[in-house]
Amino acid sequence: MTFLHIFTFLLCVIAYIWYRVRKILSYWSDRNVPVIKPSFPLGNLGEVGKKHLGTVIKDIYLKLKDKSDFAGFYYLMTPQIIPLSLDLMKNILIKDFQYFPDRKIYYNEKDDPLSAHLFAIRGEKWRAWRQQLTPTFTSGKMKMMFPIVISQAKNLQNYIEKNMNRGPMEFKHVCVRYTADVIGSAAFGLDCRALFEEDTEIIHVGKLFFAFNTFIERFKFFFGMICENFSRKLGLRFNHPDLEEFFMRIIKDTIDKRDAGLIDRNDFMKHLLEIRDSGKGNNLTFNELAAQAFVIFFGGFETSSNTMEWCLCLLALHPEIQDRARDEIREVMEKWNGELSYEAVQELTYLRQCIDETLRLYPPATVLFRLCVQDYKVPNSDFIIEKGTQIFVPSMGIHMDPEIYPEPEVFDPERFTPENIKDRHPMAYIPFGAGPRNCIGLRFAYMQMTVGLAYILHNFRLTLNPKTKVPLEIDPEHIVVSPNGSSWLDVEKIIS
Repeated sequence: MTFLHIFTFLLCVIAYIWYRVRKILSYWSDRNVPVIKPSFPLGNLGEVGKKHLGTVIKDIYLKLKDKSDFAGFYYLMTPQIIPLSLDLMKNILIKDFQYFPDRKIYYNEKDDPLSAHLFAIRGEKWRAWRQQLTPTFTSGKMKMMFPIVISQAKNLQNYIEKNMNRGPMEFKHVCVRYTADVIGSAAFGLDCRALFEEDTEIIHVGKLFFAFNTFIERFKFFFGMICENFSRKLGLRFNHPDLEEFFMRIIKDTIDKRDAGLIDRNDFMKHLLEIRDSGKGNNLTFNELAAQAFVIFFGGFETSSNTMEWCLCLLALHPEIQDRARDEIREVMEKWNGELSYEAVQELTYLRQCIDETLRLYPPATVLFRLCVQDYKVPNSDFIIEKGTQIFVPSMGIHMDPEIYPEPEVFDPERFTPENIKDRHPMAYIPFGAGPRNCIGLRFAYMQMTVGLAYILHNFRLTLNPKTKVPLEIDPEHIVVSPNGSSWLDVEKIIS
């Protein structure tokens, strides 16, 4: 083969690749769907890493929301959709849920068994698990777990009192320890001792759960999302071996003690074992049981601790709001003889508004992922969303829309008075998702956050230390919405 033949062949290959790339990246413009101009090979993900994915989707939403009910989006080289209309979002998440029941989240039951949890699994298996697990998070079950949460909140108070005189406190460290102890104890009967021991194992492995801050980990995440079947053939796994070993060990130990009658607690683990023993779990395996426990445990403590951290920083920045929340806590506790009962927590309406406003600014789910499982005709349009298309619902974008929330950057709990809530579209606030696939543990999350914040604010006055970066920014490399940098607060004990 002559040099000319080789050169011609390579030229043809390059021309074909260029043609295919151009064809893919003109998918949305050829269909007259608004789109931000993509680049090769990252599509519209070019700024991810410099910005959080939720911020990137938010920016696209704000730029295109007045142009159409939906916009195109390139997830690397794959065309996807961002709904821009709140009504279309409601259709996708609730009304026409049967077309969008799944998330395209990579999981691998064989090589990474803990990844096959409720957040990721699909189809009938997801429906069965969701139906079986939902009763765990009723108001009645929350009330039974409440004394355990109170006990851990008192440990939190003691931890802060013990450490406050050493200088400013790093509240990411404080909040993670509290939520780890709460969910470990209330949901699984585990004594994590995160508020008692500085070098506890749960904090170490907890960091591994969200270890997506390296190029390799992020590449694996995107590769798994795009090439699921091939990734499974390769045995691709997300969870660190140390994390899997730790969690499998503690779950096995817990189950063995329950089966032997050594422990009997009315918690999440008991409900899982009841599913196993009833036969409703369809020959439930240990790995399947462990996976559901896994996502409740690690998904519950990181997102709640981040929200608490954001909220405390915002209250430190706004002392007048902090004082008002503290006054409400004092009034309610005086009414209930100085204690915080389950019923008393329901009366902390202004504190709940502070939490809701924090979740508006920094939602745990900045983007809601859905997968179209059958062709769907967009209402009032001739456009068909094809089976296999991913949907990126821009929850952070909605929360920062100035037409919905004037001056959206401002921290204002008054946005969540009953009067203001009823005047907004039901999709205008979705920090935990919406519809059948919303966050199953949101009641528990609110309970542990409210109790923890109430004990902190009742006993301590917080001010922002100069070591904390202001304005508060989102860490662009963290998979969940976490502050960029440490949150240092000065703590002053309130003498009653």
